[in-house]
Amino acid sequence: MKKFIIGPIICVLFLISTLGVFAAGENVISMRLASDQPVTAPGEKGFSFFADRIKEETNGQITITLYPNAVLGSGDECVEQAQAGVLEMAKSSCANLGKFIPIMDIFSIPYLFRDKDHYWKVLDGEVGSEIADYTEEAGMKLLFWVDAGARSFYNNVRPIHTPDDLKGLKIRVMGSDIMIKTMEAFGASPTTTAFSEVYSALQTGVIDGAENNPPSVDKMKHNEVAKYYSLDEHMMIPDTLVISLDVWNKLTKEQQDIFIKVSKETQEFVKKEWAKQEVEGLKRISVTTKINLIPDKSAFIEAVKPLQESLSPKFEGYIEKIQAVK
Repeated sequence: MKKFIIGPIICVLFLISTLGVFAAGENVISMRLASDQPVTAPGEKGFSFFADRIKEETNGQITITLYPNAVLGSGDECVEQAQAGVLEMAKSSCANLGKFIPIMDIFSIPYLFRDKDHYWKVLDGEVGSEIADYTEEAGMKLLFWVDAGARSFYNNVRPIHTPDDLKGLKIRVMGSDIMIKTMEAFGASPTTTAFSEVYSALQTGVIDGAENNPPSVDKMKHNEVAKYYSLDEHMMIPDTLVISLDVWNKLTKEQQDIFIKVSKETQEFVKKEWAKQEVEGLKRISVTTKINLIPDKSAFIEAVKPLQESLSPKFEGYIEKIQAVK
């Protein structure tokens, strides 16, 4: 388990939490759900749906207040808060969750999934369930997977058709070791510029480009400062909603069953919302940015194959388990 120091933000939340998750008066349980997404994002709309359904199913006994836009801290800080039991629920990308739960890094492996159908068969199946269980070793429980689409490159230098087009480009990535190595395998120069600074970094030329899914590019308006968007779809990294294990264990069996039921409903809700916003986002992006499809991704897949092979021992057979899912 990752060791960490409780910082100022956590201390403040700890003081707030001393009022008690269960101390909202007359048997009402008050919870907080923190994310770094804007309120219009597919995942955040899903969290609103989740909160409404939990309140409905518990007859108002459990209420959930949403804190979007990183108002309670960054993704990493919110995960630490959930680990410490001072924040009830947090949204986290598996790319960030890997810092706390190493197995989650597996989702940062490029071209791990054949397509979206394979992606969901893995997440909803036995392999996904086994991986989700690892969160409990880190003091949390994974409630459901949050669709985060496929990540592709956008930049201001040239359209990307093959890995050769990435050579020498300064590409912003999340601070995942595997994502950094992936960019290096493509010949790009990775940089871990903060997500909130990507717009200005693109605008001023601090970076040449970045990589993300269409709804994120659209919501953050990165298309306003990027000339080309190339849909190579090199990674499909799910987001998650995790709940503090301390909080989870204080719920009754009936309440836990409600959370499980509503989590399944919310995962399906976000799938549909994601598909809708992906189409809408690409349409808006195309107004300012040239979009090119890459129907043949074989050159990209070959470029990262040595990386996949080198990572296989780290994940103790899970790469092979995922690839075996039909």
